[in-house]
Amino acid sequence: MSNFMQAAILPEFGPATAFRIEKVAIPLPAAGQVLVKVKAIGLNPVDFKTRSGKGYASYQTLPAILGWDIAGEVVSVGDGVSKFSIGDRIFGMSNFPNPGNAYAEYAVVQEEEFAIIPKNISYEIAAGTPLAGLTAWEALFDHAGVTWGQRVLIQAAAGGVGHIAVQLAKWKRCFVAATASAANHPFLTELGVDQLVDYKTQRFEDVVEKVDVVIDGMGGETALRSIDVLNPGGILVSLPSMYKDDPAVIARAKERGVDVKWMSVRPSGERMEQLAFLLSNNRLKVQVDETFPLTEIVHAHQRLEDGHGKGKIVLTV
Repeated sequence: MSNFMQAAILPEFGPATAFRIEKVAIPLPAAGQVLVKVKAIGLNPVDFKTRSGKGYASYQTLPAILGWDIAGEVVSVGDGVSKFSIGDRIFGMSNFPNPGNAYAEYAVVQEEEFAIIPKNISYEIAAGTPLAGLTAWEALFDHAGVTWGQRVLIQAAAGGVGHIAVQLAKWKRCFVAATASAANHPFLTELGVDQLVDYKTQRFEDVVEKVDVVIDGMGGETALRSIDVLNPGGILVSLPSMYKDDPAVIARAKERGVDVKWMSVRPSGERMEQLAFLLSNNRLKVQVDETFPLTEIVHAHQRLEDGHGKGKIVLTV
């Protein structure tokens, strides 16, 4: 193995065209870490927000290697590592929100943040799972405390987090209402959505009966309107960090007797193992909308920033 690797380097915050493909030194794993030969990398909206100087840009040191979702093969291990061996296929969200250094041929990751990829799951599917899957899991079960048979509304349901949240809610036998463009309704029907709302032609608060939980991937006005469809004592979990502690949302929630929670996802190998179990048993299917080679990082980020996709965008290495 050479001592150098290809990586997508961000020399300065800005548009997607700021990326440069360069040769850099391969990192070495410290105690509790493993070196992964990266096979695929999942992209998320926080990636382009960070690239543009927002998101978690303050956590980065320029020039930076962005990205957090990694699927690959263990090629060496640091002292004390017992969970993985050389040759294992593993996946996880690396070091979030601190630098994950995912956009590269090799990456060093923390042992406790990763899990074994099920044998029946490809690297591309695995790479699309971590951040979106962990976010959906934490939003539904840790923050909203979703239990069997509740009524749940999922905003932006065809996106990365949304389509996984739909499946996790259906796994708990919940009634699921979902907003998405009409073009994505057949996809969501296949995932088991009970009520579909075309956000372009319908106001969800006019057609969705009261629910116990709203998972909101939009924030702002959508979060404000979502409060109106909650039962008293219901919970709104809002994901976009830019709207955290929105005073208008807090005031409306207090007026309506509902709870609002903002969340920021954290890495967890234990939860990755739970997602791996669902993937291996076909209880969870992660939709990969499009793949790009790492060398086409500019085009991948431009596609990511366009939005309105179905599922995830993945880089292959």
